[in-house]
Amino acid sequence: MSYCDRQGLTEECPLTQDKTNKCKLSQCCGGGMKLIVCCFAILSFAITTILVLQLVYASNLLQANGSIHGAVATDYTNCSQIGTKILRKGGNAIDAAIAATVCMTVVAPHKTGLGGGGYMILYSHKDKSEPLVINFANNTVGGIFGTIGIRLPAVLKGLESAHILKGILPWNELIEPAAKLARTGFVISKELEYELSNNSDYGILYGHVNAGNILRLNDLADTLDAVAKNGTIVLYNGTLSLKLLRDEVKKEELLLQLANYKPEISIAKKTSFYKHSLYYPSGVFDFETSINALEDLKISFEMASKTETMALVAQTLLNSNERSSDTIKNVEQERYTGVMVMDGQDTYVSVLTGLSAPLGSIHMTGTGFLLDKTGNDNDLSTLLPIIFHNEEKPCELRGVLGTDDAILSSQLLYHLIVRGLNVSTAIEHPRYYLLSDGLSIENDQSHILKTVLQNKSNLSMPVSKIDASSISKSVNAIIKHKDLITSHSDSRGGGLASRF
Repeated sequence: MSYCDRQGLTEECPLTQDKTNKCKLSQCCGGGMKLIVCCFAILSFAITTILVLQLVYASNLLQANGSIHGAVATDYTNCSQIGTKILRKGGNAIDAAIAATVCMTVVAPHKTGLGGGGYMILYSHKDKSEPLVINFANNTVGGIFGTIGIRLPAVLKGLESAHILKGILPWNELIEPAAKLARTGFVISKELEYELSNNSDYGILYGHVNAGNILRLNDLADTLDAVAKNGTIVLYNGTLSLKLLRDEVKKEELLLQLANYKPEISIAKKTSFYKHSLYYPSGVFDFETSINALEDLKISFEMASKTETMALVAQTLLNSNERSSDTIKNVEQERYTGVMVMDGQDTYVSVLTGLSAPLGSIHMTGTGFLLDKTGNDNDLSTLLPIIFHNEEKPCELRGVLGTDDAILSSQLLYHLIVRGLNVSTAIEHPRYYLLSDGLSIENDQSHILKTVLQNKSNLSMPVSKIDASSISKSVNAIIKHKDLITSHSDSRGGGLASRF
């Protein structure tokens, strides 16, 4: 079978038979008028063939463009699917990220919520524009809100800022799917059941819940319906503001700060790692320190997966950490969730939203969601959405991910960029965490790093009493290599990525 037979009709296929079978025109057609007729017939056939090829090729291009797909990765399957439905409707990555993030505030109130804060980073790989960061986290704990120990509820304001900047679909189409899910109900996760069972006060707010049952949040659905119809003004400077702060002292001052709140928008900070540009919010200094320490090791691909090298990388990352044990202890209380999106136009979005503690606070508002408490210097500034791409070869490896842990982010980037692991293997690979009381490593039969690390004399670090498997740090990621998109939702978070 020839190349053309195997490949079908393509530009690379010859339009005639092999040259070894060609014959002279005079032999086929004779001379005189017959030769003219033959030439005309051949010319007509050639023109017709070229036109057919052009039509077929154009059709193939349209089909190829139609098959260009997007992906959404979250901690909850419904939210990933809501995101891809937005992409199918013609929305871009920003639209999908907004819809999926609002969905997560409904189904995962133990990790995020409308009362929380976060970061969003946006990047167009097609335009090579500078990535933008929308910060609605560390500027939410001051003013009169800070004096009463409550975070200004900033998530919707942050998402609205992204929509104004880059969104395509109408705002209501992005909010309505989450509102419907809150009203019709969603399946309670084991993680949510666990967090609610740990504090009896939350049972008063949500009732007795069991994993696998359906939870309906009608008050939250009403709030989201109003936000979908009228925009965020109803929450920040409208009728819902009074419900939001109905029991608070100094209400007028609180309402004024709420009405005047604006997220910060800036250019993302950039660092380099093994010929890749990494973009992230400024202020996460230990991430740059960790990446620079890895860069200095200059590890080759051939050596990257050897046990001794993995131990060296772990030592380097752990020793590069500059946070105090008190700071680490505060971060250990933090909860977050990540929404990652890529679309067919090569636009990348990473959103991390979170709370300073599981379920924020027990202050349930009249709007159906919990406010987040402040204190212990926990301003969610460790949230670390990341976008990266190859500096020299734009079509090579690039992607989006996010954590609240610089050491964990560095581990994942090492697996993806230096070791060349696929995204699922990189995300599910056993991890090590630096906690306030020492080092904690996930158990795995094939993972011998624990023994190696503990035997290293130059790693004077105690073993944490906290089991690493109990640490809720779910990392979702989407990777693109040339035109192939692969996505993965961390099994630790229980979600499932969605693509089309």
